Amino acid sequence: MFNSSVTRLEALITIMDFGLRDVLRKLFNKNNMPLFLLTHGYGSAKSAIYEILGYGGPKKVISISLQTKKMSDYILKQLQNEIDCSKPGTGIACTINLSSISSVLSLTLKEAEQNFEMGSDEVTTTPKEPYHLIVAIVNSGYFEQVMEAAKKAGATGGTMIHARGLGSKEAVKYLGITIQPEKDLILIVAPQEKRHAIMENITREVGLNTAGKGICFSLPVNHAIGMQAGLENIDEYC
Repeated sequence: MFNSSVTRLEALITIMDFGLRDVLRKLFNKNNMPLFLLTHGYGSAKSAIYEILGYGGPKKVISISLQTKKMSDYILKQLQNEIDCSKPGTGIACTINLSSISSVLSLTLKEAEQNFEMGSDEVTTTPKEPYHLIVAIVNSGYFEQVMEAAKKAGATGGTMIHARGLGSKEAVKYLGITIQPEKDLILIVAPQEKRHAIMENITREVGLNTAGKGICFSLPVNHAIGMQAGLENIDEYC
């Protein structure tokens, strides 16, 4: 059974420099996070950018965790204290509402909040929903084409995760495509006003009618940190 009760539940997504993976893992473990997933991905910035910054690299550590909104706010505050996301290339974090969840998991998250020791400091994040998380799924090897299309419409960067596609006969029947096993899953956090243009560009350049066979969708972001840390006119350095 699924639960959609009053207590607001959120997914917290973080995309950090790979060198910060231990800091992120220790932070989650210290706070006894009830459920989180860590995986690896790759950023879109060119190698020259990392040389300018003097640290980091294209490899990223990505986390997805589920918790109540109160816990999400507290973890965002802890991230700000532990990791200086105002430094370009460090990373970003954002939260997204969950519309429904299994009853057992909902109960687990609520019980975790009751046992959670939190301070009273408010987290300083961006206003509600000024950003959207754009998710694009394309055939493997089309990450660069996705980012070229997205940047033409105002995206400042993205992160790619290698994935494996699984499909059915319906995908062939209704979408006209076969499911290629190797996929690139791209995450782009973008301002709300640029969302449509970015998605239209991706669909036009790497959509279902192209060799990339891509699809994309977006999710509204509640809060985000690290979004103001980009370099101005970054392409001039590449």
